[in-house]
Amino acid sequence: MHAFPRLMVVIAAAVLPLISAHAVEPEKTKLKIAVGSQILNYMPLELGVKLGSFKDQGLEVSVENFQAGGSKALQALVGGSVDGTVGFYDHTIQMQAQGKQISCVFLLNDIPGVLLGLRSGLADKVKSGADLKGLKLGITAPGSSTDTMARYYIKKSGLGPRDVNIIAVGSGAPGMVALEARNIDALVYFDPIATLLARKKSATPLFDARTLEGSKQAFGGIYPTACLYLQQTFIDKNPETVQRLVNALLKTHRWINTASTEQLVDAMPPAYKTDNREVNIEIMNASKALFSPTGQMDIDAAKVPLAVLGDFDPKIAAAKIDLIKTFTNRFAERAAQQLK
Repeated sequence: MHAFPRLMVVIAAAVLPLISAHAVEPEKTKLKIAVGSQILNYMPLELGVKLGSFKDQGLEVSVENFQAGGSKALQALVGGSVDGTVGFYDHTIQMQAQGKQISCVFLLNDIPGVLLGLRSGLADKVKSGADLKGLKLGITAPGSSTDTMARYYIKKSGLGPRDVNIIAVGSGAPGMVALEARNIDALVYFDPIATLLARKKSATPLFDARTLEGSKQAFGGIYPTACLYLQQTFIDKNPETVQRLVNALLKTHRWINTASTEQLVDAMPPAYKTDNREVNIEIMNASKALFSPTGQMDIDAAKVPLAVLGDFDPKIAAAKIDLIKTFTNRFAERAAQQLK
């Protein structure tokens, strides 16, 4: 074989994998993705938009933030006003119990990153969940994941559903304001609020699930939380679009897990950080372990939120949930191959 034909064969062999990786055009290029709040767990979605990860995949993604908890973002997906939602995985279980098929296609958080803390002045009186009896506990919204987690922890602590007054206070800063104003006695919350409350000594955690140990203490195991979930009908009709969404998220997560904390803080969307760079670095050092390096769900981990939900919701306990239908790893697995 002459040198030129041989060179063409070598070039073709190098280019072919790049062509085959995107041999099919995405079925839909403009997408609207919902989030329920700006907790740190959801940050990779908007970071991916800012870094151009979705644009590199030929997608135009806009983020709609409801600022009212994950249940509102879930309603938007079910109602059809958005294409997908970054919210907590347990919503896929809840929806299956209602006869609706929603599936997680990319897991953002291996651990929940959630805390339940007491306002200053109560730490000496409240040593465990059982001591929450008669107190006011703040959550984001009824039906939200913070509501689910709070009710599970209350029951696990030996209390009845009416022993604690659960109050919706919104997500993020409004919850912190309510706690500091003593409108509530305890709060379920995430970073960046967790670090801000700790720095001001305004809250003392009963549990801190920003670590594997804290997740086991609160929920009895690893509790997978934020994920990109979509209606199964959308997945079936738009497989290439879904693949590219997952490719973009995996690329973003790989960057998060390899960048320095300082680089990550500088790149983060403004809504997910404070005006103080030192505080932002402290927040990320506390919570960087949140972000899954693979985006893949482990079936044993998925059993933990199912146990939590089924423990206090008789409808879910009786629904005979098929966990295999609540998530799929096929897009994340293919993304790992395409992004090598």
